[in-house]
Amino acid sequence: MNPVLEQYESGKPIAEGTLGNLTALQDATLRDLWRRLLASFPNSVAADHDEVDPAATLSPALSPTPPQPLSASSVDSSKRSNRLRQASASPATTPTSDKQRSSSSSSWFGFGAAAKPEPTSYRQLVGDVAPDGSRPPERYSSSVMARAAPTVRDAFWDTVMCDHPDVLLLRFLRARKWKPEDALNMLLACLRWRQNEDIDWLVWTGESRLNLALMRSGIGALHRTDRIGQPVLHIPVRLNDPKAQPLEQIVEYTIYLMEVARCVLHPPVEKVCLLVDTTDMSLSNMDWNFFRTFLHYLEHYYPECLGLVLIYNASWVFNSLWKLIRPLLDPVVASKVQFAASQKDLQKFIAPENLPVELGGSDRFTFTYAMPRDGENAPMFDSAAFDAAAAKREAACDHFESATRAWANATLVPGEFLPHARNSVADSVIAASKDMDKHRRARTQYHRTGVIADDLAVNWSSS
Repeated sequence: MNPVLEQYESGKPIAEGTLGNLTALQDATLRDLWRRLLASFPNSVAADHDEVDPAATLSPALSPTPPQPLSASSVDSSKRSNRLRQASASPATTPTSDKQRSSSSSSWFGFGAAAKPEPTSYRQLVGDVAPDGSRPPERYSSSVMARAAPTVRDAFWDTVMCDHPDVLLLRFLRARKWKPEDALNMLLACLRWRQNEDIDWLVWTGESRLNLALMRSGIGALHRTDRIGQPVLHIPVRLNDPKAQPLEQIVEYTIYLMEVARCVLHPPVEKVCLLVDTTDMSLSNMDWNFFRTFLHYLEHYYPECLGLVLIYNASWVFNSLWKLIRPLLDPVVASKVQFAASQKDLQKFIAPENLPVELGGSDRFTFTYAMPRDGENAPMFDSAAFDAAAAKREAACDHFESATRAWANATLVPGEFLPHARNSVADSVIAASKDMDKHRRARTQYHRTGVIADDLAVNWSSS
C-alpha cells in the first residue's frame, strides 16, 4: 500500500526519520550534517549582486539558488532591496512580466479572456485600507533585523524561526535521501534564496503589503486538520483569477501562506494537507507560471512540508490538465496526490466535523478575512523589548551550538546513540524564539481569529 495511504489507515503520520524517531544511522547522518553546517558559519551568506562581486564575498560552500520560474517583485524597492534577484534562467523558465501577462489572451496555453483595463483592486494592498495604527513599523525597530551582510549563521537562525533546529535539518536530509553533502547544499541554497527574496521583510510587514483581494478570496485558507492531524489548506480553484492581481503579488501571497503554515506545524505534525476543490473550475482559473513556481518553492525551499494533496471533485477540465501536470511532479510528490470523487471519499481523509458543510461536512465554517486592528503590532515598535528578546535568543543559540558541537563530534561505537541532553537546550531556543516572535512578525488573520496565540499555540476551534 502507498505509505501515504497507510497513514490514514493507522491514524498516525509517518514518524520514521523525524525528530525523536531516528535510526542509529540516521542519527549519525544528522550529526554529520551539523558538523558540516557549523563549519560554514563564519562565511558570508549573500551579497547584493549589483554592487559586490559574488566571487569575492560568497563562500564556495554556499550553493547557488536553483533556477526558478519566477521571483516575487519588490512592492517597495526602498524597503526590499534584495528582492527580485533572479537566478540565471533558461528561456523555459523566464518569468512572465505583468505587461505580457495582461496583454496575452491566455493564462493557460492561449485560453482565456482578452486583456481588460486594470481595475482599482488590481494592486490594492491590505495596508491601503487598514487602520493606520495596525501597520508594523516602516523600518526594522531593532538592529538585529537590519544587518547589512548576514553570515551563514545569521541566515540559518533567521530561517529556523521558532522551529526545533533539528526539525529543519531533518527536512533537508529526508529530501536529499540522507546524503549530508547534498542536504547541506540544498539548505545553503535555501538560505541564499531567503536572503535574496528578503523573506524576513515579508514576515515583518505581513499582510499590510499583500494584495487585499487575495487576502479576502479565501484561497489558501488554513482551517482545521485532517485525520492524522495535518493542517488543511483549502484551495477552491474556481475562486482563482490569475489576471485579477499582479503575478509578483500572487507569489508573495504564496510565500506568506507557507510562512504562516510553519507557525501551525509542531512535531509530531510536520506537514500540511492541500485540499484542492476543483468544483466548477474552468481553464481561466489555472495559472501555469504560478503552478510551476509553487512546486519549485515546495521542492527547494520548503522541503518535506507537504503531506497530502487531495483533489476533490475532479472535473473533465482538471483531468485533462492533470495529464500535463503529472509528468512535472517529483515522484515523491506525485505519490502524495489522491483523488476524492465524492464527499464520502473526502471523509476518508478528513473527518466530517472538520469539513465545511459545502464539502459534505458538519462544520459551518465560511472564510471571512479579519482586517488588521489598531495596535495589534505594538510590540514591533518596542525596540528595547525586541533587543532584550533577541539577546536572550542569541544566548540560547550560542548554548545550543556549543552543545551541538560536543554532540556532533563525539566518538561513538557503531549503532550507539548519544543521549540528546541538548534537547533541553533546544527547548530554550524555541522558548526564546517564541518570546521574540511578536517583535519580528506582523500579526496575521490567524492571530486575530485566535487560531495562533502569541506563543504559537494552535487552537483550531477558534476558526
